[in-house]
Amino acid sequence: MKKTISQSPLKSPKENFRIAPAKFNIWLFMLASSMLFAAFVSAFIVHKPDAEAKNLWTSFDLPVYFLYSFIIAILSSGSVFLAYKAAKEDELRLNRIFLGITLFLGILFCVSQFLGWKQLASVGLTFVNSRPEDISASYFWVITVFHALHVLGGIILLSVALARAFAFKVHKKQLTLMSVVHTYWHFVGFLWVYLYLFLYFAR
Repeated sequence: MKKTISQSPLKSPKENFRIAPAKFNIWLFMLASSMLFAAFVSAFIVHKPDAEAKNLWTSFDLPVYFLYSFIIAILSSGSVFLAYKAAKEDELRLNRIFLGITLFLGILFCVSQFLGWKQLASVGLTFVNSRPEDISASYFWVITVFHALHVLGGIILLSVALARAFAFKVHKKQLTLMSVVHTYWHFVGFLWVYLYLFLYFAR
């Protein structure tokens, strides 16, 4: 007597993932970015004492615009949280409003950063100073510009999410994109809070 072996139906590729591929990829990217900024910060910490001993380090006050960016980052983290919460509760109008606010704050953040860079350049603190061996300002430029590039990536994500929200493709049954935006925007926001505090106290 033959025994038949029951076979479970094949699962779709999406069902084989415990986490959505988009979420997994964004976490990998954030991990890589964290390691990159950790390398920048470590190089700053290691290089500064030696440069100061050789009188090759310039201490300077941070432009006030970077404090404005600090405040904007915190506010935008709050607005993106409210956008995600609204999507989970199918409050589609509120979701669009808070996504729009977050997008506006993201653009305002970049404007504030640009004004800060402009102020630094006006006093001679450029990527390459008059004394090329003094790279104190160079660290600041590298850290802030690389972070701004991450913010620009977040602005693209926010723009896509807002467009999909107006097309009624963001709601409690389609939260993957909103979850990615929510997670990534918190990441770049809290990253700037950390970087600003580090640069403020370590300069």
